[in-house]
Amino acid sequence: MHFGLQEASCAGCDCIAPVNDLGLCEECAVKLERDLIRQRDWDYSVNAYGLSDEQRERLYRQVIRQFGAEFELIAPPKKHGAKRKRKKHKAHRHH
Repeated sequence: MHFGLQEASCAGCDCIAPVNDLGLCEECAVKLERDLIRQRDWDYSVNAYGLSDEQRERLYRQVIRQFGAEFELIAPPKKHGAKRKRKKHKAHRHH
C-alpha cells in the first residue's frame, strides 16, 4: 500500500499520520485488511489477490490464529435471521 508524504487525519483512528487512498494510516490499513480476510471479502483484500481458494482459506485461518476472530476496524456484518424488535406504539384516544 502506498502512504503519501502528506499527513492527514486517519479515518479509522483520527491520528494525524501519512494516509493511503482510503484515508487510513498504515496501522488502520493493516487492521482493515485483516477484517476483510476475516469476512472472506476476497474481492477487496490485497493479500488474497491471485490466490487459489485453498490458499485464501489458509490465509483466513492464519489471521484467525494470529489475531483472533474479532473485527478490529469495521463493524461486523449483521447476523442473518436476526429480527429487529419493533416498539409498539400506543394509539392515542381523544375523549
